[in-house]
Amino acid sequence: MNRALSAPVGDITLLIARIVLGGVLFAHGIQKMIINGFAKTFELFEAMGIPLAIASSAFVTVVEFVGGLLLLLGALTRIVVGLHIVVMVGAAIFVHASHGIFAQDGGWELVGVIAACELTFATFGAGRFSIDHLVLQRSRSRVTSVDNNSAQAERSYSTSPTRSLFDRPGGPPSTG
Repeated sequence: MNRALSAPVGDITLLIARIVLGGVLFAHGIQKMIINGFAKTFELFEAMGIPLAIASSAFVTVVEFVGGLLLLLGALTRIVVGLHIVVMVGAAIFVHASHGIFAQDGGWELVGVIAACELTFATFGAGRFSIDHLVLQRSRSRVTSVDNNSAQAERSYSTSPTRSLFDRPGGPPSTG
């Protein structure tokens, strides 16, 4: 009996996971931006030998700080996790991979778990309890409204008593 979760349970699961992951990213962003500050974060990146340390440290700080907030809200989720996966791959390659798997030894364990969670959000989205979902619903209702209005206009146009053969959407009839 291995069944998928019901949609409401799945959405609650995505919400909880998004809050936890968003909180972790935001905390790391605060650490880099406010607690350590940009200058100290840059120095740490430079000391670890991360290429383009000034640009890399700024990118990581902004992605974690702003991305963490956006993830908490479920806004631009796939963009945020896509950008942060780049951060996690860089962290694994330049810092953690040479230390093995275990986080206590500086390994890639935490980086791997975060990236795996982000792949889940990239695949399934933020869930129903998110700004992404609200925007999608609004967009769908707007498209449906436009489609309904277009169909109604077409019906009205096609029954117009003043319509001529050349007077229709798409222009004159094809001669070929």
